[in-house]
Amino acid sequence: MELRFDNYILKAFLASGLLSLVMIALALGLIQLFRYGSSLPLSIILTLAAISFVLSASFFERYEVGSIMWSMLVSLIATLMLTMLSGGIIYGLTTHRQSWEELLSGLAICMIVGMTLLSYLKRSLGEIEY
Repeated sequence: MELRFDNYILKAFLASGLLSLVMIALALGLIQLFRYGSSLPLSIILTLAAISFVLSASFFERYEVGSIMWSMLVSLIATLMLTMLSGGIIYGLTTHRQSWEELLSGLAICMIVGMTLLSYLKRSLGEIEY
């Protein structure tokens, strides 16, 4: 049996599943950040900020669509998300306070929200193209 990824339903399920895993990791990362502080050392956080700033500044300069302020904003958001993702993964693997029922319920809710967001994004991008 060959698993093909050209099926729309399978693509939608995988996309919403991956998005829900990212949302769960971000939520656990927020819990980690507010309860125990950052899980990454400051040097790694600053390195992530520098890399994302350089990449976003070069992208905006290449396509002439933004400014240094937009690059700083993108860098801040990317650094915060990567810090929360790493904190969520660490918190999820080291803390065993959550029951499987809570995590599974959260994953199910995130899948519904993820599919709704993907559907809205697809519709919004379709309207922009015309």
